[in-house]
Amino acid sequence: NFINVKMDMEKGEGLMLAGKYGVDSYPTLLYIDGEGKLVSKAIGYMDGPKFIDAGKSALRKNDKTELYAKEYAAGKRDFSIVYNYVRALNNSGKSSTKIANEYINSQKDMTTNENLSFLLEAAAEVDSRIFDLFLKNKDKLVAQYGADVIQAKIISAATKTVKKAIEFQTIDLVTTAIGKIKSLVPAQADKFQFQSNLMYYSSVINAEAFLQTIKNLPGQIEKDPKQMLDLANTIEKSYSSEVKLLTAIEKLLNQSMSNAPTIEQKFALARIYVLNNKTDKAYKLLDESISDGKNQNIDVTLIEQFKLKLGKS
Repeated sequence: NFINVKMDMEKGEGLMLAGKYGVDSYPTLLYIDGEGKLVSKAIGYMDGPKFIDAGKSALRKNDKTELYAKEYAAGKRDFSIVYNYVRALNNSGKSSTKIANEYINSQKDMTTNENLSFLLEAAAEVDSRIFDLFLKNKDKLVAQYGADVIQAKIISAATKTVKKAIEFQTIDLVTTAIGKIKSLVPAQADKFQFQSNLMYYSSVINAEAFLQTIKNLPGQIEKDPKQMLDLANTIEKSYSSEVKLLTAIEKLLNQSMSNAPTIEQKFALARIYVLNNKTDKAYKLLDESISDGKNQNIDVTLIEQFKLKLGKS
């Protein structure tokens, strides 16, 4: 999706680019389109997942669908036009199903190299005829692109179906997506199921149903500190008055913190304690977090501010 260039912005051509695009801190990521227009800017260090999300966000902002829509409406149906139109729709978060189906219906053989590449791009959601056709040709796609690429596509398509489930508030679509991952990428099934439920129930509020998903968490998820932090953040944000959920995450966080808890874990649990009216326990963890942070030269301003605000409430 990108041509990547690393520049020293304090000398040579970098000085000109820094002035043109307003770079005054490092690292800065500039997402620039083919005409030199700044599409998106991201400042500061990012871990892998955040870096990928930033790239996806830039792709959505670089919306070229209108350009291809005009050519398509003018009757242009050659492969490159249709392929790039579908790709642009997918990158911008719009539905490509209609255009993709029209192309597929015009083809006699979907196993050519071009059409296999089209299937790889067009199979955007798992709850579609196009995805069924993608699966029918899965072996050929694996041979052409490799198993890792096809697995990533399956997970991506299942995730998009979950997002559609959120849009239409339809839990059946979440179930469909999870079922596809269980059958096609079983090694990722537990993680995908957990994250899908987390996404769905953070947007579609249903405390009882969410509680049931928490009660049935696989052991490897319960023992994963990162997953438990994500769960705690979701409950804090969307279910802050639900005592049963607060009690459940309190227990899970304590279990995940049994071995060398981090400052982030302690701070998360302290916030849950506050919501669960256990202020004394919260203060203890906040003090520990602040002390640990200072000993490790970690900025604990947010924790100190939270403690100060708690004292005034």
